[in-house]
Amino acid sequence: MTENRKELQCLLEKVYRERGFDFREYKESTLTRRLARRLHARGAETYADYARVLDQDPAEYDKLFDDLTINVTSFFRDDVAFKALEEIVLPVLIGKQTGEPRGGGASAPPHLRTPAPLLRIWSAGCATGEEPYSIAMLLLETLDTRVDEFEITVLATDIDAKALDRAREGVFGPKDVEGIRPAWLERYFVAEGEAFHVQPALRQLATFEVHSLVSDPPYRDLDLVVCRNVLIYFAPALQTRALKGFHEGLREGGFLLLGKAEVPVGETRGLFHCVDRKAKLYRKRKT
Repeated sequence: MTENRKELQCLLEKVYRERGFDFREYKESTLTRRLARRLHARGAETYADYARVLDQDPAEYDKLFDDLTINVTSFFRDDVAFKALEEIVLPVLIGKQTGEPRGGGASAPPHLRTPAPLLRIWSAGCATGEEPYSIAMLLLETLDTRVDEFEITVLATDIDAKALDRAREGVFGPKDVEGIRPAWLERYFVAEGEAFHVQPALRQLATFEVHSLVSDPPYRDLDLVVCRNVLIYFAPALQTRALKGFHEGLREGGFLLLGKAEVPVGETRGLFHCVDRKAKLYRKRKT
């Protein structure tokens, strides 16, 4: 068992050294399960055998990454989570709870306009883009005619460049869009044959970038971080580091939305307070 674990770490070091993908702090149970599929497919009995396969066939790296990166997603996945965003988070972030307009209004004379307030949201581990596009739809629906009062950015990141290419393309099939309310589907997508193309008004809110929660610094000045069903694949130490990064990146009172099976762990428990336990919605504690 010790020798097997040593071979596994050597394989992960090789992947990181040669391709820059760092899976060294992912949960071992997740890695071994996913790697087993590739070993079986290539007839490799050990991790050392599979390392030699990678040397002989560099194209195997792409198939390995497809198995190691988790791209299970859908529009408005988990009704409870998106209800919390719609009813709790967005009203707070846009000042809707006071009923007071912000930003001076687009119709005001230029010399009377105040700078548009920034609204920065990070969708971490966005896969093929369904989550950030869902968030963008909620923003547009909630803001309605006030959308021009804000400078909005939805930062959508993942380690899988191919998944991000699909997200930027913004083309989805009939099964993909089943979770979207019919009126919103008509408003924010263009149907062409069997495909649904994201409308420019929706697309322009999302910025897709390659980013690793393992090795890249967190984004800053954030109002909301959405990172769902990603931390469950990390070992505890990496979970803690990622959560600390979210805390650092959030503005005072900013929100954090996690997945159903995820909670702040270890020393990060004191960094957030729970707003909605069922939705796994947290808020950065005031310092």
